[in-house]
Amino acid sequence: MPSSDTLETIDDIRSRFFPVRLPGAGSGVGRCVDEATFREAVGQIYASVFPDRDAHPYRPKSDELVAEYRRVHQERILIEDGDGKLMGWLKGRMTDPDTFYLGTSGMLPEYRSQRVAALCYTKLLDYLQALGYERVTSEHHPSNRTAMIFQLKHGFSIEGMSLDERWGPMVKMVRFFDRDRQAEFDRRFGFEQYPKGA
Repeated sequence: MPSSDTLETIDDIRSRFFPVRLPGAGSGVGRCVDEATFREAVGQIYASVFPDRDAHPYRPKSDELVAEYRRVHQERILIEDGDGKLMGWLKGRMTDPDTFYLGTSGMLPEYRSQRVAALCYTKLLDYLQALGYERVTSEHHPSNRTAMIFQLKHGFSIEGMSLDERWGPMVKMVRFFDRDRQAEFDRRFGFEQYPKGA
């Protein structure tokens, strides 16, 4: 077994993937930030990204539980243009040692056609696979076709639905990094098995 000083840390692996340079004349960037920076930045554009959203988030009552939650692996990515103007974000966290949950993302309407989010998204998936996660999950409101189609194009499958008093009905999606995970998903959900290669 290698010594602890030869093992790559999460920070080491993250530095191989982020910051990511975005294409185009503006040469923007997708960069990982801490929670305080993320909250302040996203708070400035959230209403412009989701103008019709009327959420009533829970306020944690226990500082101890908040501190415990912050110990799990989390990623917060701000997507900025060449002038440092925030265009959008991605954020997620570990839910178990195999699974990373993509909890929130958003892009200002004027940047959605530029496909910069797709580049950051692909880089995030590559990074999560390099960390050793076996699956990535997300949840979307059934009417959020844009987000679900985007994820289907990035290799996600629909896993089921959930009901939650905070968010209402949600479509659960999953992306597998390992073929054996995908094969088990197909077997358990009764999909026809494709012939295995030689």
